[in-house]
Amino acid sequence: MNPDPIMDQLKTCLKRVARQELMSRHASWQIGGPADYFCVADNEEQLQHAIRVAAEHHLPWLVLGGGNNVLISDEGIEGLVILNRLRNVAIEPHTVGAEACLSCGAGVFFARAALFTARHGYSGMEWGISIPGTVGGGVVNNAGAHWLDVQRSLITADVIDGEGRRDRLTPPDLAYRYRESALKSAHATQTHLVVTGARFRLEPEQPEVALRRIEEFREHRQRTQPIKEASAGSTFKNPPGDHAGALIDRAGLKGRRLGGAQIAPLHANFILNHGGASAGDVVGLIRLAQVEVERQFGVRLEPEVQLIGRWPQDVVGALQGNAA
Repeated sequence: MNPDPIMDQLKTCLKRVARQELMSRHASWQIGGPADYFCVADNEEQLQHAIRVAAEHHLPWLVLGGGNNVLISDEGIEGLVILNRLRNVAIEPHTVGAEACLSCGAGVFFARAALFTARHGYSGMEWGISIPGTVGGGVVNNAGAHWLDVQRSLITADVIDGEGRRDRLTPPDLAYRYRESALKSAHATQTHLVVTGARFRLEPEQPEVALRRIEEFREHRQRTQPIKEASAGSTFKNPPGDHAGALIDRAGLKGRRLGGAQIAPLHANFILNHGGASAGDVVGLIRLAQVEVERQFGVRLEPEVQLIGRWPQDVVGALQGNAA
């Protein structure tokens, strides 16, 4: 076997590295071809090391969290994929502007954050039980549920750039909008500004009260969303004054199948992988929903999910409304 200097350098600091790692193993849709190179970063030192190796070899690089809200190409991803597993979590008391705050790594899942704070007698993160992804992805996408979102809860987000420089950003710095941020709009795929951690405001609460609220949110999600099947969460952003799922339902598309993919019968803003679905199957259903909703109701649905990997530009343009 020929020596691979990239693999050798990654292995000096990282425990898990691989070539041609299937991204379907790391995406909530369970779809995606291989990454040229892949590694798992358990701390910031490992994350920075991986970025330095990629820069030295002029490799594109991408940091992936929980693999939600993304559709990875069947052709895979060029360069290095770094799986963010920064999962430190703590409660800091007497925070400016709040009684306390949750301080956590970008690889912490929102559901864990919700349960952790509630069990320790704090309120403010219960809505996170309905967010399937990680804190890092949520900061980038302004994730939200139950009339709350990252913008309303975040105190600061810690980031590093491709040179390893650190910064601490506030919600105004991130220019939040509905399911958008300056981070998301600046780099829809390979990124050179990475969220490493975040701090969210908390208020004291009786644990049983906060946990009861979490259970109510969890039960509502189980009733209204297909959480047991493989999906990426909401496929489209809700258009002003309406709901994407309701429009797709009214267009007669609920339950429509293409290959192994299906527009969910329970909630039409979810596209499910019933096993063996390709990225092309999902794209076909996304385009079908866009075309039919626009034809019948004059509303252009904007995807909430992002396409990453080796996608033809005409496909990306079509989904984003930049091409016919």
